[in-house]
Amino acid sequence: MALADRAVYPTQPVPLAGEIDRLLREAHAAADAEPIEGQFLALIVPDSNLMRGGQVAAAAYRLLQGKSFDSVIIVAPSHDGDFGRLSVCRTDQYHTPLGAVVVNDAIRNELCDEDDDIFLDDRGHFHTEGVDVQLPFLQRVLTEGFDVVPIVMGSETSALCRELGHAIGEVMYGHRVLVIASADLLSVEGDAFGRFEEALEAFDTSELMHLLGSEQIRVEGMGAVITAVLAAEHRQANRARVLQVELPDGERIGALACALWRE
Repeated sequence: MALADRAVYPTQPVPLAGEIDRLLREAHAAADAEPIEGQFLALIVPDSNLMRGGQVAAAAYRLLQGKSFDSVIIVAPSHDGDFGRLSVCRTDQYHTPLGAVVVNDAIRNELCDEDDDIFLDDRGHFHTEGVDVQLPFLQRVLTEGFDVVPIVMGSETSALCRELGHAIGEVMYGHRVLVIASADLLSVEGDAFGRFEEALEAFDTSELMHLLGSEQIRVEGMGAVITAVLAAEHRQANRARVLQVELPDGERIGALACALWRE
């Protein structure tokens, strides 16, 4: 793999902020789709900390500039293997090179009360991917104070996706909360991505589960994607759009950015 494909985000505050700001400027300059009007409910963004996925992530995060949310729920896959539960971190703050972000204790406890498969547990958290990749983008685009609820899916069964999507939808209904799904495209066969896009825009969760549960599209973070769609639908989302995609190529993983909103 070429050096440029292996490059990761900077680990120090000034270069990291500068790199994210550059990606956001380029995403604004490249945007040519019709503007999105309405209330953003969820984004699907790359899970990896590889810089080449940053351009795709910025295509989604640029939409949040000037927006305000009280809380952001970040759903990410486990990088510790399958551990059969949904874990919300126990720490009170999540730290990045750009500073600390408060974890919303009230929401995480409500989620745990809402579903018996959601636990306060640090397993699966604190990696160089997932939640840790998304927070610096949020810190650069959300100018007002916000807190987070980081969730790692230790299992991505359809039952757990439905449980978590329902729990988020119930707890967050009527609140200014955004859901971020952290996911990477590993492989795509034939016309499967076109079918994925059609299912996403139609909120056809059955077809999404079928595609993502098969070998036609392999996604690290498929549970996060399905959960975000279910939670957005529960909160009356009626529009979804694939913003940018880089399909996988051999050993090089792909990247995906989508927005879900209510007009």
